[in-house]
Amino acid sequence: MIDESKVVTHGEPAGRQRSNYIVQLDLTADGLPGHFEQVWTHTDDSRRHELCCIPFFTYGLSLGDVITMTSADGAYRVESKVGHRTIRVAVQDPAYAHEGHEDLHGGLEQIGVLTEFRGHAGSYCAVDVVTEGQADAVIALLTPLTLTGALIWEWADPVVLE
Repeated sequence: MIDESKVVTHGEPAGRQRSNYIVQLDLTADGLPGHFEQVWTHTDDSRRHELCCIPFFTYGLSLGDVITMTSADGAYRVESKVGHRTIRVAVQDPAYAHEGHEDLHGGLEQIGVLTEFRGHAGSYCAVDVVTEGQADAVIALLTPLTLTGALIWEWADPVVLE
């Protein structure tokens, strides 16, 4: 039985309209043993799943990637990559989480990237990056905020596999 308090969920998945199935991915390999990320997917056979959300904690996956569930305990295998990348953001400054959320959200929206926010006042954000131009613009937006200590960011899926 999975402890529901150790399951990360997506309240507003970027691809909700396409989704028809939810699976839980084991986060042990991502440094969080006993934790799971519940991801929204599209499937035709309940085994191969196209991600319809931007992962918050699962490394190496992005919106649109296809995985195959290999067991009922959350194990999976990456079948194909669509070329998207994921940047993960964690707001460190509680004041910025409250006062700067709208600016961060608006700036990302202006760049044209898809995002998902979670946590109190959107303290976590997953960003779907499709082009190098988007990547450069997102990094330019985040860098000053990183330098002030307002947030930290990382590539959660930096490599485009061919």
